[in-house]
Amino acid sequence: MGDTELWYAELDVRTLTMGPKIGSGCTADVFLGEYRKDPSDQPCKVAVKQIEWNKQTSSKANQRAFDREVAIMTKVQHPNLVGLIGICSIAPPLRVVTEYCSGGCCFELLHNQEEIVLSLYQQCKMCQDVAKAMEYLHKFNPPIIHRDLKSLNLLLTNPVENETSMPWVKVSDFGLARMKDTAGTDWGKMTIAAGTCHWMAPEVFSGNHYDLKVDVYSYSMILFEILCREIPFEEAEPAEVGRLALEGARPDMEAVPPDCPPHLSQLMQLCWDRNPECRPEFPYIVSVVEETMTMLGFAVQR
Repeated sequence: MGDTELWYAELDVRTLTMGPKIGSGCTADVFLGEYRKDPSDQPCKVAVKQIEWNKQTSSKANQRAFDREVAIMTKVQHPNLVGLIGICSIAPPLRVVTEYCSGGCCFELLHNQEEIVLSLYQQCKMCQDVAKAMEYLHKFNPPIIHRDLKSLNLLLTNPVENETSMPWVKVSDFGLARMKDTAGTDWGKMTIAAGTCHWMAPEVFSGNHYDLKVDVYSYSMILFEILCREIPFEEAEPAEVGRLALEGARPDMEAVPPDCPPHLSQLMQLCWDRNPECRPEFPYIVSVVEETMTMLGFAVQR
C-alpha cells in the first residue's frame, strides 16, 4: 500500500497570514493561520506548526524532527490523517502547514470537557478512526511507525458539543515517526524513550529492540482514555511510569464503565500485553471495533 514517490510543496511565506497560537510543544508552536494559493483566492484556515530553534532541544534535533515529519507527510494520504498543505523550509523558522481541525485535540475533549457526555457510538467511532489511520500507516510500503500515538496527537475535524456531534478523528504529529528502511529488513537504530511516557510501550523504556507493536500498546492507552475518560497512570509521576509499565502495571480495569462492550475491554487488554508478539495487528483491531459497532446496531463508517 502507498506510493513512496515524494510529493513536495514549498510554500511562499507571503501566502500565509499567521494568527494566534493554538498549541505548544517541546520543539514547536502551532498557530492558526490563513493560506491563499493565489492572491485572488479566498483564504482557507490552516494550522501552522513552527519549529522554534530556541526551544529546549538542539537545532539539529529540531531539523531532524522537521525532516522526519515532512518525509512522512509528503507520502501519506488518508481520511484519518491530518493532511499536509505544504512547508516553508527556505529559511527559519521552519513551518509545516496542514489542514486545520477546529475541534481541537481528543485529550481536551476526553479529560477537560467532562460536561460533554459521549455516547457509546461516539466512543466507538473515535476508536475506529484511530485504528483505521494506524492500519494505513502500518500497511504502507514501506511501513511507518508513529512512536508518539496519544490523545494529544489526535485531532477532531469539528467540535464535539453534545451526543449528536459525529466525531471525526485524525492522527497528527509525525515528528517522531519512522519509516522502515527501504530494503524492508530493519528499522535501523531506534531511539530509547521516544514518545510520551504515559502512552509508551515498556520495550521502549528498556532500550530493547522495538517495532510496530509499540503503536499497538499506545492504542490500548487511547482505548482506555476514550472508554474510561481517564488518563492512563494519571496518579503516577511521569518518571515512574516507565518502571511501572516494565513491571507489568496497567491502568485500573475498575475504571471501565459497566456498559463498555466486553469485546472492546478485552481488545484493550490484548493490545497492552507485555509481550509485543502477543499484541494484535491493526487489521484485526479494526475488525474487532467494527464488528462491535455492528453488533450494537451502529453504522460503520467505511
